[in-house]
Amino acid sequence: MRINRNMKLTFVIVMCLLAGLTANSSAKLNPRQASLRDANVMTVDVVCSQDIQETDLKQQEIRENIVKQLEQAGIKILPEQLWGTAPGRCRLKVLIKVYKPSDLDTFIYNLKVYFVQTVALERIPEAKIDAVTWELTWLAHGSKDRLTEEVPKNLKIMTDNFIRDYHLANPLSGEPSDTNARNTVSMTAPQGQIRSGVAAQYKYVSSKNSKIFHSPQCRSAKRIKPENLVGYNSKEEVIQAGKRPCKVCKP
Repeated sequence: MRINRNMKLTFVIVMCLLAGLTANSSAKLNPRQASLRDANVMTVDVVCSQDIQETDLKQQEIRENIVKQLEQAGIKILPEQLWGTAPGRCRLKVLIKVYKPSDLDTFIYNLKVYFVQTVALERIPEAKIDAVTWELTWLAHGSKDRLTEEVPKNLKIMTDNFIRDYHLANPLSGEPSDTNARNTVSMTAPQGQIRSGVAAQYKYVSSKNSKIFHSPQCRSAKRIKPENLVGYNSKEEVIQAGKRPCKVCKP
């Protein structure tokens, strides 16, 4: 009976979190979204609790997947050891806590994705501190096999929400030629992988410097430089980002 009560409680918590994610994606720019403005480069740090060793989850693999997801969205990621060189010391941090109660045949896990940067105090401008300006949390439970599948999937959802807020805070402007666009290519992913990854994963693509979106097969989409390529999962998402359909491919 205790397992059933825990499952019901977790279900309610997860549904509330999902509702929060949906509401956040459609809201106007709020302070935490605005805090992502001009965060042009950042590092990614993944920290896991010791109990993760009892599962099949791999810390480095989780980090690589999140970095790839961010890079495919056009966000520049620095190696972890260079975190102090990013303007504002911007860091996307991922915390994974796994706990297995001795009397239950299940794992409880808590996921947290949060953005940390150095900020100045309004009343004392010369005083600078590291502050969390954006965050999402997720609490659930499951068997060892379910964790292997669900944790990466839920982290992808949470990272997608960070990417959405990032693009809301850093809207694309104009339609300049890609030749003159600012170079934001990732230091860790080959350009060809960025293009093929976005084209394969998303239904719509665009240049981060353009107001127009295309189907991945569009001839205009194929002229977008890999470092400027951004992907979207739905038409609602791409329209919300302030883009209009291509008149050639009519996506």
